[in-house]
Amino acid sequence: MPFEQFIIFFLLLITGFFCKKYNVFSDSAVSGINTFIIYIGYPCLILVRTTALDMDHRIFINFLFAFFINLGLLLLFGTYGRFYCRGKRFHDDDKPVAELALMSSNNGFIGFPVAVSFFGDLGLFYMVACNIALNTTFFTYGVSVMRRGRASNESFKKKAAGFFLMLASPKVSVAIAGIILCYNHITLPEIANDFCSIVGSIATPMAMISIGTMLAGNFGPRSFKKHAVMEPVLNRLFIVPLASAAIVWFLPLDPLVKTIIIVSNALPVATMVAILSEQYNQNKGLAGETIVISTLFSMVTVPLVIWLLTNL
Repeated sequence: MPFEQFIIFFLLLITGFFCKKYNVFSDSAVSGINTFIIYIGYPCLILVRTTALDMDHRIFINFLFAFFINLGLLLLFGTYGRFYCRGKRFHDDDKPVAELALMSSNNGFIGFPVAVSFFGDLGLFYMVACNIALNTTFFTYGVSVMRRGRASNESFKKKAAGFFLMLASPKVSVAIAGIILCYNHITLPEIANDFCSIVGSIATPMAMISIGTMLAGNFGPRSFKKHAVMEPVLNRLFIVPLASAAIVWFLPLDPLVKTIIIVSNALPVATMVAILSEQYNQNKGLAGETIVISTLFSMVTVPLVIWLLTNL
């Protein structure tokens, strides 16, 4: 198992950290990089890797298993987070963010490069299924969590439009297109395949550098003393992966599907938590702290999880 890849990931993170710390990248530059990764880089990566698979009925069924099982796990951990945060001495304004941070994992921005680097094209394919489940949860259950205690004049039509807009997002639509092409053994034209390969290959290092810029954000020693930060982070990186493993390990699933589901739930807090926090006037600062600290800790916990899974 090429754990040298994690050293490269770490070096890319450090590069992003210093680029942001010393103003090599401005905030607008980082925003532009993230937009490129989400709307161009990752869709190209997903398309070229998916169409390269030797798709058959078994792989497609495994994709559906990964989606529905991860969807169920997310709802289970969402319920656990609701009761956990209710029973803790968190400020009422912190509870929605803490609850969503505990439940959600960054299985897109970090999950995609981890999956393709350690588990190949098929691992990425199953991670995409987990990511679609996460996005589905975000725009349904996650929105309801963030709207808790907040007045909202959003109509049902607007909410439904937001959900279908998520389904039409580049990652989801490209994944569906890739499945259709691959299942019907339709290959991309050579020039399109080469273009997607080149663009997709730079998406992973750019994502790692972008995450490194996030680590240069406004957080300090006081962040590590906040219960509303550390308790969701520790749950996310330790309790959630252990519970995921206990639930899926003995299911009659393909071993790679099990591994990807567990790894997906071992990743740090998703950046979407901060986006939804800002959109629904929740504690965006708290969301940012959970994302940064969980990402920092995950540089140790995620390699450990992968090592355990590949050696058991």
